[in-house]
Amino acid sequence: MTVNQSARNVRLLIGGIDYTPCLISFQGSDSHLDQSGLITFTGQILLGKALGFTQPLDDRKSPSSFCRGKTVTLDIADTNGSLTRHPRGTLRLLTPKYDSEKQQLTLEVGDLITLLNFKEPTDPDKVDNKSSNSQSATKVITKLLIEAGITSFTGNLPNTLYNYPLNLSGSYLQSVGKLLYTNNQVGWIDNQERFRISTVNVESIQSLISLVVGKNELWYRRLGGAESPCEKVRCVGTQMVTREIELDSTVVTEQYGSPAILSPDYTGLIVINRTTETQKWDEDEGIFTITSTTEKPWGLIVSRAFWDKFATPPQLPPELFRLFLGENRIEQSEFENIAAGGKLKQKTTIFNTDKSQYLAEIQEARPDFIVGNFIGLTNTKQITETFTYNPKEIILNKVTETQELAVIILNGSNENWDDWQSIPEYLTTSEYKYEEWKQLDKYTWEYSNYILKPLIKTEGGSAIEYPDDVNIRSKQKLGLTWDSAEKRRSNSGQETPPAAERRPTSTRIEENPINYTAYFQDPCSGNFKQRERTYNVEFLAGITVPYGEFFINSNSSANKQLKAIAVREGRLLRGRWQGQEMAGAIPNNLLNAYQPLFGVSVVEADGTVQNYLADGCSWVVTAQKALWSCDGIWVGESVSAIPVQGAIVITGNILTINGAIVTGATITPEGNAVVGDAIVTPDGSVIINGVTLPADGSVVIPGAVTLPYIEIEPLPLGIAAGIEFTSYPYLLTTTTAEIPLGLGEGGQWSSGFVLPSGLGLGAQFAGDFISLYWEDFSWDGIDESAWDALQPSPTWESAVWDGDDWDRIL
Repeated sequence: MTVNQSARNVRLLIGGIDYTPCLISFQGSDSHLDQSGLITFTGQILLGKALGFTQPLDDRKSPSSFCRGKTVTLDIADTNGSLTRHPRGTLRLLTPKYDSEKQQLTLEVGDLITLLNFKEPTDPDKVDNKSSNSQSATKVITKLLIEAGITSFTGNLPNTLYNYPLNLSGSYLQSVGKLLYTNNQVGWIDNQERFRISTVNVESIQSLISLVVGKNELWYRRLGGAESPCEKVRCVGTQMVTREIELDSTVVTEQYGSPAILSPDYTGLIVINRTTETQKWDEDEGIFTITSTTEKPWGLIVSRAFWDKFATPPQLPPELFRLFLGENRIEQSEFENIAAGGKLKQKTTIFNTDKSQYLAEIQEARPDFIVGNFIGLTNTKQITETFTYNPKEIILNKVTETQELAVIILNGSNENWDDWQSIPEYLTTSEYKYEEWKQLDKYTWEYSNYILKPLIKTEGGSAIEYPDDVNIRSKQKLGLTWDSAEKRRSNSGQETPPAAERRPTSTRIEENPINYTAYFQDPCSGNFKQRERTYNVEFLAGITVPYGEFFINSNSSANKQLKAIAVREGRLLRGRWQGQEMAGAIPNNLLNAYQPLFGVSVVEADGTVQNYLADGCSWVVTAQKALWSCDGIWVGESVSAIPVQGAIVITGNILTINGAIVTGATITPEGNAVVGDAIVTPDGSVIINGVTLPADGSVVIPGAVTLPYIEIEPLPLGIAAGIEFTSYPYLLTTTTAEIPLGLGEGGQWSSGFVLPSGLGLGAQFAGDFISLYWEDFSWDGIDESAWDALQPSPTWESAVWDGDDWDRIL
C-alpha cells in the first residue's frame, strides 16, 4: 500500500556541528527482546559532499571531528512541521569510514549502552554485594551504572533484596542486564540519553499507534524464522538461602565405655568422657571465645602414682569412676573490625589441665616432695598465633609461640629433682615458629619457616652434659636455640598462603535449586508437541530463614521471579510464531512516546483488529522519507476495539466514546478514565507513558482479546508428615529379653498373621523404652533367645486387637 512518505525537514548535529546539508541517509535497528535484559541500538549515517559545506568529511584530515564517543543528534519534523527529536535521535559515534572514491563518509553510531558496554570492572568487589546484609537491586544497579559511566537513569528500578554475594562477572552493563532480566525488566536509552527501565508486559494490548491495512501501512506480512512454541516452558535457578545461626551456644557430648579399663572386676557402661563446649561472640570487641571443658572418671585423670593418696581399697574403685574436671581449654580469636576486612589478627589458646599429669615424675623421684593439693586444674600451656597481612589481605607471615610450664619441659630430661627447692610451675617458651610467604612472580610462591626450641627439646639436646648448678642447668635446658628451618617454592599453587580467617557471621548461606514450569495448551491435539524449553535465570532474590526454622517458603520472591520469566518466554514464543512484519511512516505518537515493545493495533481487511508489540524496530530517515518497521509480537485479536476520537464523555464511573461504553474503564478522583496502559482525560486527550497525545483516532482502546491457546495455571498442593525421635546413647534399664519386630514384603510369621519382610518399620522393646529404626530385616538372623521369649497365645490368631493381653505377649 502507498504510504505518505513526503519529505520532512531534518537536522543532524555531530559534536555540535550542523552536518544537515551532507546527510544522505540514516538507518539503524533496535535489538530484539532477549535474555540480555538490554535493548540496544546500532546504525549508520551516510554523509556526502554538499555545496558550500566547508568542513572536511575525510576523518584523516579532521580526526578530532569524528572521535569515538562524539554526540550525534537527529531531529525530524512532525506532521505539523515542528522539529522533534527522533525516537533514536541521541546517539554516540563509534567508528568513521571515509570512501575517497565516492567522497562519502559512513559513521557507525550506537546508543550509550553500545558505547559503554566494553567497560569491565577492574575490581569486581567495588560494586558487588559481598555482605550478608540485605541490599536492594536498586542500589546494586545504581552503582553498576555509575561505574559504567551512566549517571542519568529513570524508571521503576527493581526492589529485589540480595542478601548474598552476587559474584558479578562480565561488563558493568551486562551485569545490569542480567539483574533486570531476572526481575522481568529491560533497560534502554531514550532520545534524551537517559537510561530507562521498563517492566516487560507481553500481554499488554494498549496500542500507541494504529495501522489500517490498505490505508497507511508500508507492508504487513507474516513474520518468518521464528522459533516454534511449545507446551512447557521451564525456568530454573538457584535460590540463595541465608540461614540465621546462633553463635552463642553450649553443646554437651558424652562417650561411654567399660569400667574394666580402670577395674577389671566391674562390668556395664560408664561415662568415660563428657565434653561441654561453649561458644560466645562479642560483636563490639570482635572476640570469639570457645571454652571446652572435659570431665573424665577420676582414675583416667589422676596418675596411678597418686591413687593411694586419694582413697584405699575397697573404697577406691567407686571413686575411680566418679567424673572429675580433667581439662579446660579456652580458645580466643581476635578479629579486625568489618571496615578493615574482618581478618583474624591473633588467636590465643589456653590449656588448663590437671596438675597430677605433670607431677607424676616428681612424685616417683621424690615421694616426700609433694605436699598440699596435688590435683586440680592449672594453666599448663598457651599457644599464641599472630598474623600479618599485605594490602591485598594475603597473609605475609605467621608467628606461633607456644608456652608451657617449665616442669613439663624438664620432665623426661633426666632432671635431678633432688636439687630443686620448689616445683618450676611457671610458663616459658617451648616453641617459637616463624612462617613467611613471598610471591616471586604471577604464579610462583615461596614458603619458608624456622623453629626455635628449648635446648633440651632439640635433637641431641638430651646428650649434652649439663652443669650441677640447678639454676644454670635449667637456664641452659630451657634456653631457646635453633631447631630446624625449611624453604619451598611452587608454581602449581601448593605453596600459596592460606586464606585469611574472617569474623564469624550470624548467618550461613545455602543453595536451593528451584524451578517453575509454565503450561500453554493450544487447540491442536495429539502427541506431536515441540520439545520443552528450559531457561536458566541468574541472580534470583535471596531469602532469609530465621533461626530455628527449617522449611523454605515456596512462594518466595525467587519463585515469583521464575514464574514471571517462564510465562514471559512462553508468550514470546507464541507471539513471535504467529507474528507479523509491519512498516509505515513515523507518526507523531511514535515521536513523542516511543519505548521498546510499544503497542500496535492493526485493522485488517476483514475488519478484525489484531494487537502486537513492536520488537526489534528499524528506522530509516532520508531527505524523502522517515519510516519505521518492526517484528510484531502477536498479542491477540480484539473484539469491539474503539478508536479514541469524537465525543468522549466521562460521567460517574462510566467512559463513553461516541456513545459506546468502554468496558474495564476505571474513573480516578481527578475525573480521568484509566483503560489498560492509557489515561483518557475529559478534554479528549490520551496519556501513554507519560506523554499526552491528541484524540485523533491513532490511539485505539482494544476490546476483549481472544488467544488461540490457554495458559494453564498450576495449583501447588502438598502433603507432609513428621515424627520426632528422642534417642538415648545407652539403655535406661537392664534388659532381659529383646523382641525384634518387622514390616516388609515376603515371609510369614508362624504365629498366625502375615508380616511381609524386607525394608520396613521395626521396633525393639526393652524394659521401659522403645527405640525405632529402619532396616533391611532378615528373619533368619533372629536369636533363639528372642523366639523363646514369645509365649503362645490364642490372641495372636484374633483379628480383634483391643482385647489382647499385651503384658503376656511381651
